[in-house]
Amino acid sequence: MNLDDISKIQQIDQGGMLDEIKNLSSQIQSSWSFVLQQQTLNFPHINQIFFAGLSFHKNISEILRVMVSESNVDIFSLENHLILPNNCAGKRNLIILLLNNENANEMKNLLNQGLERNCEIFLLFKNQSIQDNFPKGTFPNWVLNDRSFARTTIGFDTFILYGILHKVGLVPDITEEIHTLIKNIDKTIQNNDFSVPIARNPAKRLAGQMVGRWLKIVGGGLMIPVANHWSDQINQFAKALCYSENIFHLVQHSLSGVLNPEKIAQQSMLIFLKSNFNDLAIENLIDQAKIELMCNGLGTDTYSAQGDNLLSQLWTTILFGDFLAYYLAIAYECDPSPITLLS
Repeated sequence: MNLDDISKIQQIDQGGMLDEIKNLSSQIQSSWSFVLQQQTLNFPHINQIFFAGLSFHKNISEILRVMVSESNVDIFSLENHLILPNNCAGKRNLIILLLNNENANEMKNLLNQGLERNCEIFLLFKNQSIQDNFPKGTFPNWVLNDRSFARTTIGFDTFILYGILHKVGLVPDITEEIHTLIKNIDKTIQNNDFSVPIARNPAKRLAGQMVGRWLKIVGGGLMIPVANHWSDQINQFAKALCYSENIFHLVQHSLSGVLNPEKIAQQSMLIFLKSNFNDLAIENLIDQAKIELMCNGLGTDTYSAQGDNLLSQLWTTILFGDFLAYYLAIAYECDPSPITLLS
């Protein structure tokens, strides 16, 4: 498949996924504009946050944890849990429930548990109709438009959640950092857009190297949730086998299992994600693991996060992974939009 064949790309991408990828700047700007219009939230003693309802974005809580890594707040995800954990009790705990048309009963159950344990509650409604049909109460809440908390809205959704923490007073205002981030995102789009030929397009080149290979994305420290996101996008966009792994797990376990079956091992490729905001020990470990695997005949490559601050490195790497997964889907001639779900 010629990744510079624009007409062919347009034929394959029936759902317009490329436009969704390139919409990241608008998502973040729209999200943060909404946040700045909201009133301060009066939860004075919070030090633990529990999110529930993130079914489409299981990595959001991990990405958010990186974004608030310099703040004194612990973040937990309640996905796939119908009972609050034992450490969620009292006014120092804020339960944030994201309500949509499918999860209202589960969220009501968690809300009642939170009230019984004397926790603080905040409700985030996907649209006005859900709020109108939810039992009335005095809980602080925001109402979003329908275009939120979906498969393609990770930028909007993550910055809404950060915004809640900001309005609670747990994390700083990042308005100025967002201005810089938008410039870096736009630069990433310019460098990797489908109109840029493969000779000058990093995402197309790396996707071309991945074709026909068993894939693994390796991250450490701040890049772990990004590695998970890359893997998920490759699975869903390209319908391709791909896994993610923490560098510490790789060196302690997986490094021993790279020889057999020999044919598969030789057809594998590992991409290591690096960031100069990580501890030096993590970055050195990634370099050593890459050399060891390369010497054993496995395909390896490295992607170094771009940007002068953590926010830019995090989100431009997320965006690059989306472009990469998209072009791999095009290389396999499969529409990146449809996904398989079990009912």
